[in-house]
Amino acid sequence: MRTWSTLLLAACLSAGAAGVPADPLARLRAGHPRLLLTDGELARALDAAKADPLRAALHARIVEQAAADLSAPPLVRELKGPRLLDTSRAAIQRILTCAMAYRLTGDGRFLAKARGDLMAVSAFADWNPSHFLDVAEMSFAVAVGYDWLYPALPEGDRAALRSALVGKALVFAPAAYAAGGPRDPRLFFATARMNWNPVCNGGLLAAALAIADEEPDLARRVVDGVRRSLPLAMEAYRPDGAYPEGPSYWSYGTTYNVIILALLEGALGTDYGLGAAPAFDRTAFYRTAVEGPTGLVFNYADGGGEIEGTPAYAWLARRYGDRAALEWSRHLLRTEIDGRHFDRFLALHAAWFPGPPQGSGGAVAALPLCVHFRGGADIALFRSAWNDPGALFLGFKAGDNSTNHAHLDLGSFVLESDGVRWAVDLGPDEYNLPGYFGAGRWSYFRLNNRSHNTVTPGDALQDPKAVAPIVAFSDAGARPFAVADLTAAYPDAARRILRGVALPGRSQVLVQDEFTALRPGTPVRWAMVTGERVALSADGRTAELTRGGRRLRIQVLEPAGVRLGARAAAPPTRQENPNARDCLLSLDIPAGSAPADLRIAVVLAPEGGRWAAGPLPGITPVDDWR
Repeated sequence: MRTWSTLLLAACLSAGAAGVPADPLARLRAGHPRLLLTDGELARALDAAKADPLRAALHARIVEQAAADLSAPPLVRELKGPRLLDTSRAAIQRILTCAMAYRLTGDGRFLAKARGDLMAVSAFADWNPSHFLDVAEMSFAVAVGYDWLYPALPEGDRAALRSALVGKALVFAPAAYAAGGPRDPRLFFATARMNWNPVCNGGLLAAALAIADEEPDLARRVVDGVRRSLPLAMEAYRPDGAYPEGPSYWSYGTTYNVIILALLEGALGTDYGLGAAPAFDRTAFYRTAVEGPTGLVFNYADGGGEIEGTPAYAWLARRYGDRAALEWSRHLLRTEIDGRHFDRFLALHAAWFPGPPQGSGGAVAALPLCVHFRGGADIALFRSAWNDPGALFLGFKAGDNSTNHAHLDLGSFVLESDGVRWAVDLGPDEYNLPGYFGAGRWSYFRLNNRSHNTVTPGDALQDPKAVAPIVAFSDAGARPFAVADLTAAYPDAARRILRGVALPGRSQVLVQDEFTALRPGTPVRWAMVTGERVALSADGRTAELTRGGRRLRIQVLEPAGVRLGARAAAPPTRQENPNARDCLLSLDIPAGSAPADLRIAVVLAPEGGRWAAGPLPGITPVDDWR
């Protein structure tokens, strides 16, 4: 029986097979630069900047950043924990930025700085293959620097850079792409289905294509290996374009996925049909939708609310004709140029620039206000309006706890209104904590359900293998909603556990939990983390959150007789992030007081200003929501 992976691989490869020569190097672009931005493409970009102020501002920003990098100290081989990754990423930022600035201006200072960094990292003893992401990102930096600066480098430098690319990166390619999969555990990326796959494949492919003239056999092996490996990672986008590892890792993995497609198309004239992988054409919409009105994203899994920008977003918008993503990528690029976000791939914006959208704009405003993305992260996103920084926004999380980088966050949500993120996801903790990616993972407060905005029976940890789907979703009328079945998250707690979220009048949020046949004597906690000031009413039935005159009111509708409480969102150990400015708001139903069929209903409503006071929503069983 053929697996989905086998079918996907066959489909991708056959989609690009027509007219493609058997030898992948038969159409190798001659000369240098050949990677991502040729001299002809650069000349057209410079000409286009005369008519597009945003493009002109981008070029100026690249030169400005390169000028700042001139005084940066030399790159050194310094590990942080088990990783050289910070140095590899600094190399990408500095080498690509200075190399691009040299190509834009001809200023020899930028050439000298990029050359110095290239020669420094090439002289390292190794690029830390025990953590192969470090090799991959360093390989990408050196390959692109070598290619872009090739005409200006003396042959001795070129030879040294080629030697480094082979001896510190491509030397691993035969083992990585061996028949039957790699035996070296450091090279697991070749059969992985998460972000390591495109990142590591992308770094090796850049190196292989940069020196394909001198190392054709290695280049052929890498191209063939990437063609077989990448479809495994591209399954992650099925069926709707969302990314199971969260928006931060979407930016990381998708950037290198796009780099691979662009490298193949630019250097070899084909992507072998890899870009036709199911749902990849929808993933730019996911990136658009997962960002809230504040500019923060719904940061489930190991990711913060602010994510690194990526020019891959504009590439996707152009490639798949997503007008809304093209509009929004121009907005994001403006903030990038203003220096409000860090992007180590800044130089690639010049290669994948989001040209002016066709028509009069307004594509973002025409997007649906509410959307359900299925997949390993089963999420629903709701908003009261687009292009409004004060709009109401709710992100709701269900899905599979066993996905890479997942937290025990089934049923959790984030909430914004009036430009404030009221309900927050604390994000990841320090990756170097003992057992963070191993046996200790679920002991850490930020990673387990005790710190997430969800409901917990009996202080139990969610089952790390649980799958909790969104079983109902509607964007119809004035009360959009989603319902998740959380029963599998707490398999011994109740016969059935449902959590529904709804937006009555698209101006309030109702969070409703229903337990059927709750195990006798089980306490239940409803929790929400906030970074804002909390004031509790005398009866404990209401909490008011405030920031600078903006307010959110939280009111318990059911059950009767229970009170909200608030405490510091402090972890159990000192080694963890103390969450010093955050508060855990909770509704505790003590052991023995919960009925077998328990319903908790809490309404969260912004107040004042644009938000007219409305009636409290009526409570009906979640099964009856329509």
